[in-house]
Amino acid sequence: MTRGFGSDTNPGDGDRVKIAVDLEGGVVMEARVSGNGCEVSTKASSALARLVRGRARTEALAISVSDITDQIGPVDEERERCVLTAIGALHAAIVDAHLKAIA
Repeated sequence: MTRGFGSDTNPGDGDRVKIAVDLEGGVVMEARVSGNGCEVSTKASSALARLVRGRARTEALAISVSDITDQIGPVDEERERCVLTAIGALHAAIVDAHLKAIA
């Protein structure tokens, strides 16, 4: 099992999301979220952690804003950045785990 860490920040409102993922055989076995931010950021991060578990790395990287808003409800265009912050942290964590696994 390989653990990867990632984070992203939304400079517009100061959201900061940190995600740790455990990859085994290219599958996300676990995802843990921490950080601080607005309600949308917090909900999006939690939903993303649930959505990503059990998915292949490529499937996890393909999770979109609409996949998350299907879980948390619609967000306006301005708050979409909060969802994208969570997705950015996930991408960074998966890339980190993958690079550690192939090193």
